[in-house]
Amino acid sequence: MVLSLFCLLTPLAHGVARPLLKGALIAGLGCALTGQAAVWTYLDAQGVTQFTNTEPPKGASVVIGSDVPLAQAQAVQAVMDTSFHEAQRTVAVLQVNTLYKQVHGNLSDAASAYGVDLNLIKAVAAAESAFNPNAVSRKGAVGLMQIMPATARQYGVIAEPGTTVARKLTNPELNIHTGTKYLAYLLRLYGGQVDLALAAYNAGEGAVLRAGNRIPEYKETQDYVRKVLAVYKVLQTQAV
Repeated sequence: MVLSLFCLLTPLAHGVARPLLKGALIAGLGCALTGQAAVWTYLDAQGVTQFTNTEPPKGASVVIGSDVPLAQAQAVQAVMDTSFHEAQRTVAVLQVNTLYKQVHGNLSDAASAYGVDLNLIKAVAAAESAFNPNAVSRKGAVGLMQIMPATARQYGVIAEPGTTVARKLTNPELNIHTGTKYLAYLLRLYGGQVDLALAAYNAGEGAVLRAGNRIPEYKETQDYVRKVLAVYKVLQTQAV
């Protein structure tokens, strides 16, 4: 069905998730390119990756353009496949990660408190720190969800005698709740578009705005969004 949709240039069925298109996407590239079609990818309201060769919604990204050589399109698919397999390995590690098991209750509490999908919070923490509460980035982001002290202050985390905001952020419960509260804000800001919320979480709201409310063309940010979404998708299919 997917191949015929590519060749006939009729709309790809909404609700067809990326895993169903693996392999079929490459097989259909020849007719898609021959017919001068372009294919976009985007996240629907449920956070599921969709493909379409009709007018895409705002924020969609081109996967295959009519002027994209077959080899380049194949390279795009290879990156997607690699991200998926890496995500599977990441989730497998979670199953035996002691740090993850210790904070699972905090993750569940934060998901309920702020209305964010538990699996999305897990995916962010896995990508950010592998659940290391003492992780500090070169830019100064701290803890499981790698929160900048300045961001934490906006959400009510203040320094006290004998301790700094950065030190407080090494507390797993506080870190998870603060990061989830910020993530919930970003999801509301971008109308539930998970990819844009993640891009802003990584690069800042200003970077997304300057990119025209799209994922900025920063390799780090694009890799980050791809990694989190891949882990998120795997988690949605497994009980971890």
